Order: sequence, then C-alpha cells, then structure tokens
Amino acid sequence: MSIVKPKKFYITTTLPYVNAAPHIGFALEIIQADSVARYKRLLGEDVFFNFGTDEHGIKVYRKALEEGKDTQKYVDEYAAKFNDLKKALNLSYNSFVRTTDAHHIRAAQEFWRKCFCRGDIYKKKYKTKYCVGCEAEKTESEMERGCCPLHPNLK
Repeated sequence: MSIVKPKKFYITTTLPYVNAAPHIGFALEIIQADSVARYKRLLGEDVFFNFGTDEHGIKVYRKALEEGKDTQKYVDEYAAKFNDLKKALNLSYNSFVRTTDAHHIRAAQEFWRKCFCRGDIYKKKYKTKYCVGCEAEKTESEMERGCCPLHPNLK
C-alpha cells in the first residue's frame, strides 16, 4: 500500500504598505485569498497561506515623520493593525511576514546576492523619473512639465 502525499498549495496576498490603516479594498483581497486557501484545504491539499506587511519605502518613512514617531515604532503599530485582521475577519493564514523581520531581511539579502552573482543586477543609467504616488517609473512622454500628471506635488 502506498501513501499518497497531499498536493501542496501556496497562496499569498500583496504585502500592503503600513502608511495607512487596513481598508475595505484590502479586506476584499485577503478574504478572497482566505476563501481559496480554505477551499484547497477542503480538497485535502497541504495549504500554506502567507500574509504580511511591507514596511519599507518613502511613503512609510514620510508617514512616520508626519506622526512624529520613530520609523520602527510606527511600522510596529501599523503591522499590529494588519495582523489583527486575523481575528476580526476570522482568517486562516499560516504566516504573517514583515519586511523588517530579521529572517526576511536575510532572505532578501541572499536573494539579491544570488541575482547579483548571476549578473541579473547591474548598474545602468536610466532616462526615467520615479513617481512616489504611482510607485512607478515615468518616461518624459508620461509627464507634464517634468512631473507626474497624477501626483505633481510628490517627489
């Protein structure tokens, strides 16, 4: 008699920035992911459901300054609000990862190192500008008077 191992299934959500409290749009995303995870478990699959917060970036730093808080203290408070969704929404995720967690930092550094060693990361001059509001690179043709038309006051 052979033992059949359950099929493995991994699901994750985006990692929202902690520059604002959780909102209904994000709740929809995590509830949908939770529904899929629960469905796969009912099918007998070995499910790993990941969720967490992105605690880096200029928007997060600026919100911490705006609130007059140390950046790490600020992200700790907001990460807790997102992790509280587990109870509030009866979520079934296995892991809550924070991009400021030591294990995440080590993994990101190792990933970066491997990519660099393979030649996947290199220096180059670009002719685009970064829009903090859009969180995207913009070419000259996408800008008006050197600024993003959607976020002209953000730099």
